Amino acid sequence: MASTFLGRPVYQVSAYAFADLLIDSGPPQRAAQLVAWCRGGPVRRVILTHHHEDHVGGAAALQEELRLPILAPVGAVAILAEGLRMPLYRRAVWRTPRRFRAEPLGDVVEGEGYRLQIIPTPGHAFSHVCLFDEERHWLFSGDLYVHERVRYLRRIENVQEHIASLRRVLALEPELLICDHAGILEHAQERLARKIAWWEELGGKARELRDLGLPVTEITRRLLGREGFLTWLSLGDFSQRNLIRALLSPQDLRP
Repeated sequence: MASTFLGRPVYQVSAYAFADLLIDSGPPQRAAQLVAWCRGGPVRRVILTHHHEDHVGGAAALQEELRLPILAPVGAVAILAEGLRMPLYRRAVWRTPRRFRAEPLGDVVEGEGYRLQIIPTPGHAFSHVCLFDEERHWLFSGDLYVHERVRYLRRIENVQEHIASLRRVLALEPELLICDHAGILEHAQERLARKIAWWEELGGKARELRDLGLPVTEITRRLLGREGFLTWLSLGDFSQRNLIRALLSPQDLRP
């Protein structure tokens, strides 16, 4: 599923049908198509990995039109019932999801032929969880992975928690990584390890430049280059500078 501009796809996201589950539900503007796709099929429950709009956008329609129960991380339940508060640039890209009531996820989701362990993985979002199939060694990773070299971060994200979450799922020894943005990827452990190494190496280089007295803006430019269009569009909420700031100790930062 994708958001579009002048009829062209801009940013895409996936939901995954697995046994009788639908894992995540895409953006609001694709809700009708998702309902049509699920109608009459095997999906009986919807599991959400976190509360962001590009993952929960079809849930209200699936609940209302197909009477599907929605399960979400405990920390997301109240937010989804009250409705998301989104900055303008995210509303422009994805639109705003309708409110709905979800049931809180427990530690495990089970059904015929599967048992998925719910793994808390905060960092990208405080509510974020991954789903791990212990028998197949499949990891439904939501937005934990996305790309090996993520360069942009929102102000609210916690990169240290994110790295700890990556280590947590790496210890499970997954073999297949099922990512909402990167697709279905083999060699899961190598990919997760490379993502951890990228951020840790970048953090080390940033600290070296900080110790030379350089400000965050200059460190960012030297290590990652100029900011992109989305930094301007988001008024700095989504930027490379946020990543560098997050990798450095707050008490040592200069503007």
